Amino acid sequence: MAVIRFIREAQEDEPESVESLEVNVWGLGGNTEQSFVIGSGANFNARKQFWIEVRYSVQGVPVFETRNVVAHAWDDFCEGQAEGLEAFAQGKSDRFGYGDMLPETGLSLTRKTHTTTFNGEEQTFTSYTLAVHLDFGAVFGHSSPGERMMEIQFPGIELEDGLDFMRQLIAELEAACQGKHPDPAKLPQGTSRWQFPRELNRRAYDRLSKAYLEDYFPENPLLLDAFNTWLSELPPAASVLDAGCGHGRPVIAHLLDRGFHAAGIDLSPAMLSRARAQFPQVEFWEQDTTELTAEAQFDGICSFSSMLYLDTVDFFHSIYRVFRALKPGGSLFLYGWDMHPDWRGQPYQITMDQWMWEFSRGLDETIQALEEHGYFKVVRSLITETEADREEKIANWRSEAQEEHDEWLAQFGLETQIPRTDYSTVEPPDLPYPYVIIAKRRKRKYPPRKAHQ
Repeated sequence: MAVIRFIREAQEDEPESVESLEVNVWGLGGNTEQSFVIGSGANFNARKQFWIEVRYSVQGVPVFETRNVVAHAWDDFCEGQAEGLEAFAQGKSDRFGYGDMLPETGLSLTRKTHTTTFNGEEQTFTSYTLAVHLDFGAVFGHSSPGERMMEIQFPGIELEDGLDFMRQLIAELEAACQGKHPDPAKLPQGTSRWQFPRELNRRAYDRLSKAYLEDYFPENPLLLDAFNTWLSELPPAASVLDAGCGHGRPVIAHLLDRGFHAAGIDLSPAMLSRARAQFPQVEFWEQDTTELTAEAQFDGICSFSSMLYLDTVDFFHSIYRVFRALKPGGSLFLYGWDMHPDWRGQPYQITMDQWMWEFSRGLDETIQALEEHGYFKVVRSLITETEADREEKIANWRSEAQEEHDEWLAQFGLETQIPRTDYSTVEPPDLPYPYVIIAKRRKRKYPPRKAHQ
């Protein structure tokens, strides 16, 4: 975490005042084979995007916090940044910073030199400004870059303070370039408690609660087989938490039918109201996985189409919380879809006709995240679609792609000018796929959480 503090010392009539700016780099936007879709456009190499958190606090209390994406254009971004900062420090340049393409979010340290004449003498003054420029239109409005911006400026800072902040940021960006992410156990308590995604999704699922139906098992026998195999490996009458349980069907019902002690968490009070009415013998908590407070309580935790759809920040915090909630030797079962393997993008999107904050990640990405900090060991993974499912999916893609192509030719009268592409022979792109991951809780000591400064 890159941190800079602005301290106004105590005076005779007022105590000390402390302001702080914190920027956490949470990893790359994707890989070189993926586009990154944001705003009204896309960048064609998702590795050139970085997820960041920005928090401005006064007296240790957050005043403003958000998540955004910083992008860069040059290929050697992960090298030479410390040298560039040193050149700035020596006066060889007047600006050092990040963010030079869609979106327009960026961080910069700038130098301004002022020359004035006082009592006939020319005097030169140098000042430094640290600034954060946040492109909200691209992330939240799906608009063109730079249409809606917010800027946080800190003028008149000391050069060494600005350099120290940038050195911390460089270290975080270099770690992200190596595929690393912050370990939530090492962050101050309360870090990443951003309420926007939670509240947005809570409202969406409250609105959906009356009509919401999800019956995973009849439609996906491979998923049911994988889930039953996982359950058979748990102790008899084990305690199992359904994380993101919704109204309780089908997972809570299935756990009870198999003789397990079931419990559930969900962020939607309306969903939980349905769950409690159907399963009064089950304990439910109004929490999401980033808020899970249980300590070594469950033999198993499962999550269907919930935990895997969290953004990068919340996913890593959830991994840590789930690790703590499992008993030693406990097991985790995750099911979800990689909705768009060939691209990544901002999580503010329409799902089930509702605006939600949701993300998508693939099988390999999930395995890497679960194992990165030593919390879990993945023991099995499975793409839960049959060969017939895959063939049908490819056939549907070819049919839709052919129809769009033919309509485009007809719309612009190009049938005689451009050869018609035959999509029956075209290799399809990476298409959405469902998958399961089963992971074992590792024996790992974690340090006590520090209080947030």
